[in-house]
Amino acid sequence: MEIGVDLVNIVRMKNICEKWKDKFLKRIFSEKELKEIRNKLYPWISLAGKFAAKEAFIKACGSFLGFSWKEIEILNKNSGKPYILLSGKSLENFKKRGYEKILVSISHDFKYAISFVIIL
Repeated sequence: MEIGVDLVNIVRMKNICEKWKDKFLKRIFSEKELKEIRNKLYPWISLAGKFAAKEAFIKACGSFLGFSWKEIEILNKNSGKPYILLSGKSLENFKKRGYEKILVSISHDFKYAISFVIIL
């Protein structure tokens, strides 16, 4: 079992989104992820949570080597519960390490988004 955690400042995420716009978003997030937040009044809150989850996942794995930002998708079930969907080389690398399951939790307040990831 591996665990990772990450904390993201929501205002910082908002500033990055305003400064870099699509250049940043399309480098880090998949189309599915961006589609989920497209109609939100304050999308940077969700983006901060998704970014924290990606970082927590990488920390749980112990290295970014073999993983790609866009191949680590943080999506939500209809209930709102987040989950991580891996694809491409990231999925292959995950399986090579002998991992089988990913658990993720994300929380927000006015200043921060935090995520915990457990890999089994």
